[in-house]
Amino acid sequence: MEQKKRHTTASNVLYLLRHVTKTDRTYLPALAAALAVKLALPVVATLLPTAAVAALTRGGSMWRYLASIFGLMALYALGTALSGCLTQVMGLKNMRFRIRDFIPIQFRKALTMDFCLLESPEGQKKAAAADVALRRNDVGVEGMLRHLEPWLLNLTGMVLYGAAAVRLDWRILLVLLVMTGANYLIAYWAWRFNIRTREAADTYLQGQRYLRREGEEPANGKDIRLYRMEKWFMTAHNACVMNRDQWRRRFFGRRAMRSVSDSMFLVVRDALAYTMLVKSFLSGNIDAAGFTLTVGVISTFTNWLNEFVAASDDWRYETLEVDDLRDFLEQEDVFNHGPGPDISQVKCPPQVELRDVTFTYPGQEKPVINHLSLTIRPGEKIALVGLNGAGKTTLVKLLSGLYKPDSGDILIDGISAASFNAAGYLRLAGTLYQDVNILPFTIGENVSCREDYDRARVWSCLEQAGLKKAVENMPKGLDTSITQQLERDGVNLSGGQQQRLLFARMLYKDAPLLILDEPTAALDPLAEADLYQKFARTTAGKTSVFISHRLNSTRFCDRVVYMENGCAAEIGTHFGLLEQGGKYADLFQLQSSYYHDEKGTQYENE
Repeated sequence: MEQKKRHTTASNVLYLLRHVTKTDRTYLPALAAALAVKLALPVVATLLPTAAVAALTRGGSMWRYLASIFGLMALYALGTALSGCLTQVMGLKNMRFRIRDFIPIQFRKALTMDFCLLESPEGQKKAAAADVALRRNDVGVEGMLRHLEPWLLNLTGMVLYGAAAVRLDWRILLVLLVMTGANYLIAYWAWRFNIRTREAADTYLQGQRYLRREGEEPANGKDIRLYRMEKWFMTAHNACVMNRDQWRRRFFGRRAMRSVSDSMFLVVRDALAYTMLVKSFLSGNIDAAGFTLTVGVISTFTNWLNEFVAASDDWRYETLEVDDLRDFLEQEDVFNHGPGPDISQVKCPPQVELRDVTFTYPGQEKPVINHLSLTIRPGEKIALVGLNGAGKTTLVKLLSGLYKPDSGDILIDGISAASFNAAGYLRLAGTLYQDVNILPFTIGENVSCREDYDRARVWSCLEQAGLKKAVENMPKGLDTSITQQLERDGVNLSGGQQQRLLFARMLYKDAPLLILDEPTAALDPLAEADLYQKFARTTAGKTSVFISHRLNSTRFCDRVVYMENGCAAEIGTHFGLLEQGGKYADLFQLQSSYYHDEKGTQYENE
């Protein structure tokens, strides 16, 4: 596995600031204003009791002291109100940055990165980790920016008040610094525990969310109830919850040790400070007002130190999440995304040639496609058949431009597929997969895959796919939304209608290379035969590849490729392979036996 690059906390903070200041030029001025106001508030809060004590002990005009006290109170009230406003402003800026800027950046990366990276287990893990960094406003991207202000505030206050504290008594400062060091070490100890156990803890959390999601999925509800699986689901879910809770107790128990450490050092600090101050007061070196001011300085300085350590500790965890986000965003594509041969020069229909192609999925040792060589002539219809795991779907992904061979080459009209611009190459293939993915948009948008489309062309494609009449009977025709996820008046299509809709989508794209991966899995034999007839009529002049487990459906193809262990074990026409009596013939005879009754009457395959 590739070693993940770790960025420092400072690097991640600067990374976020560079992004936020590009879209919000008032961010830094607003941050500076918030720091100035919040830095001044503790100063005013320290001077208030000092002024009150001075009014009681030093004599002089009462009105003068009252004016100073009420002036400080008014200043503190104004500063508090302004601080609250600036806190809201900064909170809104941070939230808008996460939602309006960074979530689209992450979403765009997921939509445009090479599919082979996104689909891989490592890619899925990185995508899930990146999502965590943007999920809430108290973690990851927004959490790190939210803690930038208190970190800078406490650092500045710590320096200023530390200079004042050292003038009072260096021993007090020494105790506070030792306390800070102990806090830092305890926080680091808890953080190291988090690093060691984070993957396991995340696994428990992912398991918990997965089980809840699957348990609440209506498609699974039937089996859960019919087979009484609710106890099984609850047991597995609760196990994840308990394991996560056990980890949380161990983790937060370590972080709580900071409070114990603080309490012990504060006793030492207070004993030393009050001994020194009482001694100075009794000897006449300071008066009551000075005593009050000094206590306020020491107390505020202690607060700056503790809050600085807390903010730094929070950053330790948030920088991990920002790291995960950057790791996802900085993945380098494997295909060519620069200049390449002019895709418009590819002939229609094209010739496709595989030369000694080998492909192995990441993390696996055995290749799925093993030194496969095959030439598909212009306009030829090829059927890929074979047992599960033979490499048929993987070969389709390679031809579609979703995956790249480990070795060997795929040639389109004699030009290496790897040399084409990736986005351009994807325009060559029109695909129809077994997995149905209908988007919650309108019928017209699903067929055309865009908002602005040629309505007449969409109707023509629906007619060719055998779905036009069904759409005409819908309330809004092409403007009818599919499912109720975005529109309340949306409709749900049957499995067969969904397959026909995707067939219409493939026709609308009008690509020179057509690829169908088990497109009739949801259809009955009659509907399947009808769809294949439409496919044969509408794809004339195209180079076509399709996968089917029903071998009888290969009759309309020019050649059949029987795949086994990633290789082309047998190649020929449907009837030629039957006469050859090899593995294709054996598999066909096995399937045919299911369509004979006890008297020997054959149904489908005659």
